Amino acid sequence: MSTILKLENIHKSFPGVRALYNMQIELEKGELHAVCGENGAGKSTLMKVITGVYKADKGDIYLNGEKITIKEPNDAYGKGIAIIFQETSLFKDLTVLENLFMGHEPTRKTLGFVNHIDYPAMIKKAKEIFAFLGIDIPLDAKVDSLGVASKQMVEIAKALTYGAKILILDEPTAALTNKEVRALFDTIARLKKDGISMLYISHRMEEIFEIADRVTVIRDGEFVKTANIGDVTEKQLIAWMVGREMDDLYPKVEVQIGKPILKVEHLSKRNVLSDISFEVKQGEIFGIAGLAGAGRTELAECICGLMKHEEGNVSFLDQPFNVKSYREAIDKGVVYVSEDRKKYGLIVPMTIKENMTLSVLYKISKMSFVNFKKEKGIIGDYMRKLGVKAPNEDFIVDNLSGGNQQKVLVAKALAAAPKILILDEPTRGVDVGAKAEIHRIISNLAKEGMSIIMISSDMPELLGMSDRLMVVKHGKKIGELERSDFSQEKVLEMAL
Repeated sequence: MSTILKLENIHKSFPGVRALYNMQIELEKGELHAVCGENGAGKSTLMKVITGVYKADKGDIYLNGEKITIKEPNDAYGKGIAIIFQETSLFKDLTVLENLFMGHEPTRKTLGFVNHIDYPAMIKKAKEIFAFLGIDIPLDAKVDSLGVASKQMVEIAKALTYGAKILILDEPTAALTNKEVRALFDTIARLKKDGISMLYISHRMEEIFEIADRVTVIRDGEFVKTANIGDVTEKQLIAWMVGREMDDLYPKVEVQIGKPILKVEHLSKRNVLSDISFEVKQGEIFGIAGLAGAGRTELAECICGLMKHEEGNVSFLDQPFNVKSYREAIDKGVVYVSEDRKKYGLIVPMTIKENMTLSVLYKISKMSFVNFKKEKGIIGDYMRKLGVKAPNEDFIVDNLSGGNQQKVLVAKALAAAPKILILDEPTRGVDVGAKAEIHRIISNLAKEGMSIIMISSDMPELLGMSDRLMVVKHGKKIGELERSDFSQEKVLEMAL
């Protein structure tokens, strides 16, 4: 194998922040090279240096042995380097074909002097790329009508229209179902076979050990180690990432579980939920398992007033709890933390302070004036309690790592003083170190008497943290398991 991309001694700083220091990485032709590190370790900054979004303060980049300068993203595209973000950058109102060639449409002259877009050439090239990738997406379909997996495939195809030889995949499976993940891995295998090299960022250890050839670990903006994937264990990799041995990712605390405080009876909603009944006890972590689309999120939304159910009853503390709005649910002590923190949880251009108290402004205000003393007390308390790593409370949320954004989201929920906290995918998109911290927070909340409903696609997380577990499939309850009966095989058998 030959080295196609090499970075040496890369430094990058922002005001008050050292993002990269003496960073290095090498990518071989036809290699899938995983890049690992905690949230905020510098992975995204490194990728932005490679793709010309940022210019390094110091250091060298070599492409096929030749020292190069990447001035901006289009320059990176011109050199055969493309990045596929977790959140796609496609124009949703345009067709697949238009997105594939946006900004570099082939043209032909009409009447010898007028340039027109050469649609036949575009269609021919697009069909060739789609055939190579093994995907079947209508070229005239509007991007907005596509699912997440199809949009990612269009992004990959778009990169290939530029003749990309290096692809950077940033958390590509975060929002995909298991079936879509398998399809993506098939595509990656085709790309590798064709000699295309990939840098692959993921927090999912099982993926890295399945598809990567080598792995490079970054910690606090610095290079830690590069190793062949066959020469490292998961425990070693995690230790390199966090700088210490991680003995327990699931710090479950044994608590005295009390009486039932939430009862759901025969909850139904046409084409979504069918006759679901369960109860949650005080101080209990009640897990909900199931495949994507099983109705887990919809069930949570029906309980807390974000979606209206058609049949059934919910009772809380032996009183009817058929709330008409989410505000009413919050006032009564039931708070929901969405799986999509950027869409439904946080306003990322705002500060930590503004986000944390957003759900309780009406409680700490009088005649439209905020009681800043109360606000400051709430913020300081939860920043300490949850270990939010930020320079101060006025730090912009969008500049936080994924793990710290998730902590701010949980803090926002806790500020409402819930008796029941519903957590939907509480550790999605966060690194193993932040996962362990969030699990510790969940355990401590249960120890303090709070009841937790935890929805997760992470099976080890559910098995490691739950006291009881309910499995749903196609909107129906399949069964419940006590902690003493937990096994991954049982849960998967029920879910499938």
